[in-house]
Parts: sequence; structure tokens; C-alpha cells
Amino acid sequence: MKSSNTKLGIWNIYFIIKLILVVNGVIKLNFLKNIAFISFLLIPIENRKLAVLRQVIAVVLGCVIFYDDSFLPPITHLLTQFSQLSQFDFRYLVELTQRFISLDFILMLFITTVLYFMFYKVLRVSVLVIAAIIFVQITHKSDSPYPIDKGAEIVAIPNTPIKSTSTTIINNDYLNNYKKDFFAKQSNLNITFNNNLQSKSKFDILALSICSLAWEDIKYFKLENHILFKDLDILFENFNTATSYSGPALVRLLQANCGQKSHSDIMSKPSNPQCYLLNNLKNIGYDTKLILNHNGAFDNFTSVIKEKGNIETNPTHYNSKTYLLNFDNSPIQRDNDIFTQWLQSRENDATNKTFTLYNTVSLHDGVHFENNMGLASSETYKKRLTTLLDDVYGVMEGLKKSNRPIVVLLIPEHGANILGDKTQIAGMRDLPSPAITNVPVGLKIIGNNIQRIGEQQRVTQPSSYLAVAHLVSQLLEQDIFSKTEFSPNELLKNLPETPMLSENDGSTVMQYQNRYFYSYDNNDWTKYDQ
Repeated sequence: MKSSNTKLGIWNIYFIIKLILVVNGVIKLNFLKNIAFISFLLIPIENRKLAVLRQVIAVVLGCVIFYDDSFLPPITHLLTQFSQLSQFDFRYLVELTQRFISLDFILMLFITTVLYFMFYKVLRVSVLVIAAIIFVQITHKSDSPYPIDKGAEIVAIPNTPIKSTSTTIINNDYLNNYKKDFFAKQSNLNITFNNNLQSKSKFDILALSICSLAWEDIKYFKLENHILFKDLDILFENFNTATSYSGPALVRLLQANCGQKSHSDIMSKPSNPQCYLLNNLKNIGYDTKLILNHNGAFDNFTSVIKEKGNIETNPTHYNSKTYLLNFDNSPIQRDNDIFTQWLQSRENDATNKTFTLYNTVSLHDGVHFENNMGLASSETYKKRLTTLLDDVYGVMEGLKKSNRPIVVLLIPEHGANILGDKTQIAGMRDLPSPAITNVPVGLKIIGNNIQRIGEQQRVTQPSSYLAVAHLVSQLLEQDIFSKTEFSPNELLKNLPETPMLSENDGSTVMQYQNRYFYSYDNNDWTKYDQ
């Protein structure tokens, strides 16, 4: 391209690709930034060195603006996670790259490039591209999420807290106030176990903390009717983990006796002792055991949950062969192998009553079979999921053969985002969307030949960890194993509701009037398109 040429040249390919992606809802288009970029490219420059310098600057600007037009997190947000990315093995990094740059994108780029060089001499491509950008800006109604207009969207909202009108302006201020009000209400909620129950409660609790398992993942592979889910006495269909990362999710479980706190509060501030689930259980005579099927080293997982969750014991390790390799190439044991050894040790355990927290990463993104390194983790997820569900059901069947009473809590940490959406590619969890945080929490009561009255109860109301503390409290209050039968409905009476609001470090997603909004700065909100 000559220095004096006022054409976009091969930059036309860049903008044509963008237009195709915008029309398909893959990215948005910041009109002002892109027109300013085009203006920069069209400035006549006679000096060859300056023209070369402009092209160098243009490459950098083009990448930055393309990233800005995407729905990816702010670059500063990604930079804070660089230390974690550096621990991923090469195979997993390649897999992640392939999700961002698909075969379809490469083919689209190839076809666009060929067509451009076929017609650029006979068509005024630059003029057509600029006209197309203006046309799209004026007429295109994308389903993609755009920032909400400040005070511009007026919708009818029933039961609005603003009593003076039946309509409410949904803007940043309104959503920020809603979030502030949410945490204010949650701060007044707590559940404390009755210490007088120490001599009455004589049953173990097994909490199965599963990484990367949400309803969205289960339904995608049509496993929602797996026998495990049918066998549970209580099953939550609308349980929010309030985060999409493992450490914070487990910390929230271990601080379940208080209402939902902000991410910064649970991860940086000391909590009231009465918020800790294990504190409340310890006061009525429970010992604690922690079991992992991985080494717990990534992102200081073990240290974080011990410190923020007030766990006073070190993980118990069982010897078994490597079943999977994690995304950092560390070994993962088969859940069934650990369950088998734990069941054997439980029979010989003279402890009065124990709360056992078992954590598994068998479903985590990037995990692969040791003997089949060629398959991407997404290609093996269904097999790993089916095996895990079978293993969990197997341990429950093993517990049924014992006379020792136990309550099993199935409580996943977050989903795998196996499908992805327009805002986040598959496997990405920077935004804690409902597809990631809505998980299948369940409860099963086993032992002493106890029988359930009636059918399995499915909970559809919005719930979170305070509901878990409530269930444990009811099990203790009702001295559940002093009877030969129990009613799930009785356990669910006065179950606390928790509206959907989820946070990671640097991102928030919340539901308002059946719509979802997200923010990276806790100030400006954007509609979340699922």
C-alpha cells in the first residue's frame, strides 16, 4: 500500500471479519472507536517511515479494539490471573487456544482474504466496508449484551420496592442499590445450632464437594435422570453457589451459618465464629475430616479453605493409582478407589460422630486420562461425569449396607460451563453466570433402617448455603435417627430463600426480575445474554 493511498487496504479484511462476527452476535461493535480507528488508517502520509510506523501502531490498536469489542473480561482482569495460567501444562494451553480460535474462524478468515484479493481492484471495498459499519450501527438489532443505558430503559416491574410508581428505571444506580440492599439483608441472617443437642445427635455427615458440576452440564449430556439424583431424599433445582471458582465456593459452604457475604468479605476479612459450619458442629461434639482426590496445591486450595473455612485438620490421604492428570499434570485419584478405602476405615473408626468433607476435581476443565493424552478435556467430560455419578451412587449404596447412621450432602462447587454462551466461551468461568452457579445440591439420609415418608422433595425456590445450614440444623433438632421414618417436608419448613447474586474476584452477576446483569467494576452493569 502506497503511503499516500487513502484506502484501508488489507485492513478491510479486519473490518469484514468484525462485521460478520457482530451480525452473528459473537462480538459487539464500539462504533466510535472503530470509526476513529478507520480515520487513523485513512490519514494521508507521504513519509514512508511514518507510514510503516503507523502500520505498527495500527496492529497494536487493532488488537486492543478487537479485544474491547469482544465479551472477554477486561485485560487487567486477565493479567491478575497470569500466575495461574503459567501453571497450566502446554497441552491444556493449546486446548484453550483452540476454543478462542476455532476452525470455523480460520476458514472464515481464509475465505474473506481470498475474496478480498479477487475483487479489491474492481470494487471500492473500503467505501463498502465503511458504509456497512454505519448501516450495522443504525439498523442491527443484536441479541448480544450491550451496556444498559443510564436511565433509559423503563419497564413495568410488579412488586417493586418503589411504591410510588408501577414502573422503575433500571439503570446503574438502581442495580447498585439493589446489590447494596441484598448484602444488608443477608448480613442479618444466621443459623446457630443448639449446643444442648450434643448428647442427642449421633450421626455422621459426609459432604461431597464436587468441582465442575452444574445442572447445565448434566442436562447437556442428558444425565439428569441418573439413578443418583433419583435416590436423593431432597434435591435442589435452583441452588446458587454464589461463585464460579472452587476455593471461594468451599469457603462459602464452610461459612454457611451466616447469610451471603461479599466475595471480599469472605476472602479477606475474619468472620464471626458463629458463621463457621465446623465451629457450630464442633460445639456439639463433631470431629472433622478432610479428604481430597488431588494434591490441593493449585491456587493454594488447601491453605485457603483451611484458613477461611476454619478447618483445623490436614487432608487424609489414601493410596491408590493415578486415574487422571490435572491441568498442571498433577495426579488425580479415582473417586471410587478413595470411597472404598474410606468405607473400610469408617467401620473401624471409633469416633462418636464425624463431619467428613470430600473434595474431587475429576470433572475439572483441562483434566485428561493418563493413557489418552490426545483427547481434549471437553471430549472426555461425559465419560468422567458418568463415572463420577456412578461412583457417588456406589458409595451411598455401600453406606446403606452399614448400620452406622449418616447424612450425605451432595454439594458441587460450580459448573464446568461445558456449553458456553455468547458472553463466555466453553470452559470460561470469569463471570459467575447462572449456567455455572446453579448446581444440583442434594441430601440423603442413610442408616438405622430409617424410611422416608412420601416422595423425593425437589426444591425450586432460589437457595444458597444458608439453606444447607438450615437442613443440618433441622436434622439435629429433630434428632432424625431417633425415629424409624422421616419427612423431607418437615426438614424443609421455613427454608431460607437467597436471591441469585454471584461474585468472583473482580466480577459480579445478579438476577433481577428474571433477567441477569453483570459488572466487572461493581458500578457499570451490562445485560447478560445467555
